[in-house]
Amino acid sequence: MKAPLPGYIDALEKIKTELGPTYVPIIIGIDGAWGVGKSHVASWLAWQLGIPAIHLDLFLIRDSEPLDWRTQDLASSIDSRLNLGKPVIVEGILLLNALGRLSRKPDFLIFVRGDGGNDLGQRLPKYFEKMNPEKLAHFHLAGYMEPKQLG
Repeated sequence: MKAPLPGYIDALEKIKTELGPTYVPIIIGIDGAWGVGKSHVASWLAWQLGIPAIHLDLFLIRDSEPLDWRTQDLASSIDSRLNLGKPVIVEGILLLNALGRLSRKPDFLIFVRGDGGNDLGQRLPKYFEKMNPEKLAHFHLAGYMEPKQLG
């Protein structure tokens, strides 16, 4: 069973500072490997801040190679919030790629560290090397670690 990640409160306080008292319309991005806790962080922050979280997994085109999203639907979801002058949380693997297809980038980026599952083969390491979300992040959280297989 997964336990809450340490640093949640610190992340929340940093985001509140970034949002200001009127909650400026920004994209709060959450990136990291598969299974490290991105969705958990996004859902918890959305609950605490009273703002929606958009999960990239919901916009994935099934069995697409290379990995692709329904970008028009994703853009509509993000834009509908920002056009109201409200912030939004967007989380998922390859986050910077997905937002880049919309000519967007996160205004505040959280990187969740961990060695989660690697269901993407070689794409995830190449993405981390090319896009470097860990270096670009404004805040880092220690994520879940996959248990090592006993052999």
